[in-house]
Amino acid sequence: MKDKELNIIDRFLYKLLIGTFLLLAFVFLGKMKMINADKVRDALSEHYNILKIIKAINGKNNFLLPMEITDTVSVEVSQLYMSGKEIPGGLRVEVNEFQGVEVYKTGVVVEIKKNKDGTYRLKIKGIDDYTYVYDGLENVNCNIYKIVTSGEVIGSPSVEEDACFFKFYVYDGSEPVNLFLK
Repeated sequence: MKDKELNIIDRFLYKLLIGTFLLLAFVFLGKMKMINADKVRDALSEHYNILKIIKAINGKNNFLLPMEITDTVSVEVSQLYMSGKEIPGGLRVEVNEFQGVEVYKTGVVVEIKKNKDGTYRLKIKGIDDYTYVYDGLENVNCNIYKIVTSGEVIGSPSVEEDACFFKFYVYDGSEPVNLFLK
């Protein structure tokens, strides 16, 4: 038991030491005019995909986060999204009455926005650098910057005319992508 406690403390101290070093290096290099702090700040505001770095550092031992980060899509989720009806720029995915909206691919929630009609629009930066947009959610069950995995429920769909559905879009930068060519 004591070894496990030391292991947790050691991991915390390593993370604290690395974070402190990076902060001091950034400040020092900024003062020396070796890096442009505004350029770094702009790059960080673009929601850099940190999942790839965490996945590489985590390795098989889950060093940083005690969760497995994978880029595979579960079979059930894949079938659900492949059955969606094509709409301009995306899909309209219909689900059962008590079924939640499931994440297509592992990623980080980067934006939660309330639409004018009272529904929500959720953006997830996927591990594959695509931006996945879930629109028309009745409510949202996750927080911003949360790591979500494939198949995890992030909200509930809209109900309209006895049909439960949400809209799903995929973007590569600002260009729409069709993952499900039919």
